[in-house]
Amino acid sequence: MSDNQLFSRSDSRKVSRSALIMWLGYVWGTTLAGLAIHPYQSIRRIVLTKRILLPVTLSPVIGLIGLFVVGRVGSYVFTLGVMGRELMALILGSILIGLLMWQGLLLLLVLRFWRVR
Repeated sequence: MSDNQLFSRSDSRKVSRSALIMWLGYVWGTTLAGLAIHPYQSIRRIVLTKRILLPVTLSPVIGLIGLFVVGRVGSYVFTLGVMGRELMALILGSILIGLLMWQGLLLLLVLRFWRVR
């Protein structure tokens, strides 16, 4: 095997790996956008026809983990006054409640369509 053949194989693997990552990001992003815009139709499609996309329904949990990480890092990086802390608590608390309610909605829809299946 010559060096040119070995080099071309590694290039094709890099291209295919990056293409796979881009494709997965596109599928995850479009499905997540569908879950945000019209969750009923998206969950019905995921549960009834495309079960491989079921982990996307746990995206709000990933958002919650990210929210807590950002909160902890932000508490070390930024020093806020009393009003700043209150405002940050209001914003982060609102995001927390919204993500929990969205996750609850998605799980209820998954359970509903799973029983119909």
